[in-house]
Amino acid sequence: MTVSDEVLVGVAGIAITLIGFSGVVTALGRRDAGRWSPQEIFQLRTLVEPSIASLFSAFVALSLNIVIANEEVIWKIANGVCFVAHSVGITLFVRRGSTGGLGLNVSYKVGFFISMIVMLAMLIGMFSPSKWSQLTFLLGLSLGIYASLHNFYLLVFPMGEDSRK
Repeated sequence: MTVSDEVLVGVAGIAITLIGFSGVVTALGRRDAGRWSPQEIFQLRTLVEPSIASLFSAFVALSLNIVIANEEVIWKIANGVCFVAHSVGITLFVRRGSTGGLGLNVSYKVGFFISMIVMLAMLIGMFSPSKWSQLTFLLGLSLGIYASLHNFYLLVFPMGEDSRK
């Protein structure tokens, strides 16, 4: 079984929806009054960026399917693009989290650990047979959706200072 275009379009639709939710949160939030905390701004960025990485990666895979006939090559390139997109996002996340004194909570640390496992799987997927490359690519797309949902939840339902360790 191969990953169909409908699955990729579905993932792209979810990513676009999450990006849209962030627009609603921004419009209804306190940003225009200048009352957003650094933690809320961090969560909003971390909501949008993984969705953009998944959206971009899904469209790269769809585009490659039009241009390249070899499925194995498509999935290896798609894994590479998804890996690079998430690597940039994770680097920005770590930089912002460590320099901002945000006191990242346990759920961020668990999410970071999961991200590293998925990133390793995508790296392996770039060099494995097509069947595994497709699975690791879907894991990479799911990583962006998971990170966005996690930060949407934290933005809507903020945790107290005692939950940050």
